[in-house]
Amino acid sequence: MPGASDIASLEEARDRIAALEAQLDEQARARAELIHLVSHELRTPITVISGFGRLLRNEGHGALNEDQRRFVEECLNACRRLDDFVGDLLEARADAATPFEIVRARADLHEVIAAPLEALVPMIEERGMKVEVRLRASEPVIAFDARRIEQVMTNLLTNAIRYGRPAGLIRIGSEEAVEGGGEILVSVEDDGPGIRPEDRDRLFAPYVRGVATGEVPGLGIGLALCRRIIEAHDGRIHVEEGELGGARFVFALPRAAATRESRPAAAVAGPEGVNR
Repeated sequence: MPGASDIASLEEARDRIAALEAQLDEQARARAELIHLVSHELRTPITVISGFGRLLRNEGHGALNEDQRRFVEECLNACRRLDDFVGDLLEARADAATPFEIVRARADLHEVIAAPLEALVPMIEERGMKVEVRLRASEPVIAFDARRIEQVMTNLLTNAIRYGRPAGLIRIGSEEAVEGGGEILVSVEDDGPGIRPEDRDRLFAPYVRGVATGEVPGLGIGLALCRRIIEAHDGRIHVEEGELGGARFVFALPRAAATRESRPAAAVAGPEGVNR
């Protein structure tokens, strides 16, 4: 029979656990409110930048040469992507379970994979990096949400640029799934420090960053959103060690679309871990 001191110790332990749970809940709530506030505040400068960009594109204040017109168009595209991302942040709040929709339509996956590269050229050149593209999947025209998959590629490529070695190499690839045959595998690989095996299963948890990422700014939500998007396509995403010695992110998309042309994605949630 447990004595009075044992019972007291158990009650004290329960109280400590309850206090820790309350503290974690409060931290999660404060974090969600901060992200919600920041998301709203970002909307105004995005609108202003887009507005001035459209003025320049319309050449109401002077003619543009071909390069200038292309640069302005890329700035406007980046503003649109950022606005979409802000919308995702608002939808991904910890206290909001409302899912977003993906809308499938037949498109060339290889074109969407390569689409973010031009916008990221300034970042790539700044770090003196090279990009190698190996698109080997046959018949890449499948049904998927092109905007969402472009968002995934932008996140993965941005991470590869940030975490890869200066003057290093980034490798983008596509291939047929060895097993099953009904999937296309897309990969983004860098030559950076990589991800420890014990961290890989937790890497896609939201709002959490690892010690190794401390020198790189970020909120730790990009990979959580990637997972959300890929799983909404009935696909899967993981990270492994690559041939270049760094991290190799791989996502699989099914060739056959689900019965519905659009379906909700699960809310961002998961155990705490490390994130980029």
